[in-house]
Amino acid sequence: DWAVRRLFIRFLPGSHSKRKRKQTCISVYLIKFFSCLPTGQNELDPQNSDQVTRQNRIQQLEYNYSVCAKKRMQLLQEAVCALELCQASLILRIKSWRWEQHRATIGVQFDDNLGPLQTWCEQLLGVNSNLRQELMLVKRDHGVVEQFHTLQESLAHVLQTLIKNSLVVDKQPPQVIKTQSKFSTTVRYLLGEKMAPGKPVLLKAQIITEAQARQGVVPNENVGELINSTAILEHNTASKNTCATFRNMSIRKIKRADRKGSESVTEEKFALLFTTELTITGCESPYSIQAISLPVVVIVHGSQEINAMATIIWDCAFSEPDRVPFIVPERVPWKQMCEALSSKFMSEVQTQRCLDRYNFHFLAQKIFDQPDITEDFSNMPVSWAQFNKEVLPGRTFTFWQWFEGVMDLTKKCLRDYWSEGLIFGFIGKQHLHVILQNKPNGTFLLRFSDSEIGGITIAYVGPNGGRKIQNIQPFTKKDLDSAGLGDRIRDINCITHVYPDLPKNEVFKKFFTATDIHTCRFYFFLQVFIGWCIKYLFSPHRNQGIFSP
Repeated sequence: DWAVRRLFIRFLPGSHSKRKRKQTCISVYLIKFFSCLPTGQNELDPQNSDQVTRQNRIQQLEYNYSVCAKKRMQLLQEAVCALELCQASLILRIKSWRWEQHRATIGVQFDDNLGPLQTWCEQLLGVNSNLRQELMLVKRDHGVVEQFHTLQESLAHVLQTLIKNSLVVDKQPPQVIKTQSKFSTTVRYLLGEKMAPGKPVLLKAQIITEAQARQGVVPNENVGELINSTAILEHNTASKNTCATFRNMSIRKIKRADRKGSESVTEEKFALLFTTELTITGCESPYSIQAISLPVVVIVHGSQEINAMATIIWDCAFSEPDRVPFIVPERVPWKQMCEALSSKFMSEVQTQRCLDRYNFHFLAQKIFDQPDITEDFSNMPVSWAQFNKEVLPGRTFTFWQWFEGVMDLTKKCLRDYWSEGLIFGFIGKQHLHVILQNKPNGTFLLRFSDSEIGGITIAYVGPNGGRKIQNIQPFTKKDLDSAGLGDRIRDINCITHVYPDLPKNEVFKKFFTATDIHTCRFYFFLQVFIGWCIKYLFSPHRNQGIFSP
């Protein structure tokens, strides 16, 4: 509120005028006090009226002096309380920044600018320094008064909390790391400009297990061997950032914990722990500080990447902000899963078009294996096992493996088609029959293959009308690399109008590849020339020079 803000501004760095006026008042009191002191034994005669007046004056000054001391301590107490409240808000904002950074993995919007938080940290450090100086002035002028040690301990604790919470992982390492593969990460210290000059500050990194992360202390046991695991905190005067960038890091080997039941290596979570010791200007003792990265999954082969990413997606989408590392729920409501899938799809494909309720309903029918159910799935719980441990009925792949294949195909081959609404996408056969049954022959729509990973197919109304919906063999990325989807639609004569009733040649015209007549002529003459050369090389008359084409 306004009162706290006024009190807080009083102790901002550079605000010394009121404190100087207060010290001047104390000096005046001291001068008046000593001017009233007796100079000889005769002046202490109680019969002397002047002496009585002088003694009364002395007592009044002593009282005023004690009131001034209490007032100074009261103001200091209020200022320290205001500092604690403001710093609590800052720590909460830093935690919120880390949480938003975590959620960015599934595509949630994230502002990674740490500039305002750094300014806030530096200002609070300056306020803390001024309050500690003021407390020492109180001790000098009044001695160790009541609440002195309490305020001193409070300021020391607030300072320690600020220093330790100012180390953040600015650029996270990849959350799926393959052994022997190089990667980088950046750690930033928000109080870098306030570090004491001298020996460079060295930051060390080590990989820790989920169990070690829960302990909250630097472990003695190494569970993995990190290459290039140290970096120096360097201050950039232009950007005013103090960062340690770990370049060309790699995990040479990893020691895994004993797994329980059917748990896979791609479900085991690790983290990178960054530690250092530094001194802040104006502080006598160094501080040991640390920061931990987001959870990572370590793999040894590329084939494990998709399953490892499933672990990361589940962790980022459904973990709580203040959880114990790295606990996640085993089940979540389907509506939460819908939000995560849509956000991840949009982020991965780089599109503004999200998944709609028809897409979600088909996805729910698929993951719950209930193709005939038309009810709302919003509150139905979906488990981690259904997401990426159990294969889909009649298939050899899990739900996530299938969904990830769709995202990859759309990102690489179909982004523009999807963004412009030309791909219906996720739709079940029952819904497909309902919307096409009364459409004329040749009406079609584009849907993601239900039976193949990373495929898109064309469902259309066949010659017998809507009672016979036919599907063309799915096109994969390999197929679309050789001939784009637009060209394939153009060349299929049995489809004429895209659902609901738009002529395909108008809708997909801009995706058609134009035939270049000059290119065709070039390749024709090239083929003829190569044929002549081959004929000449194998001719029996080649050496006599009488070959004639």
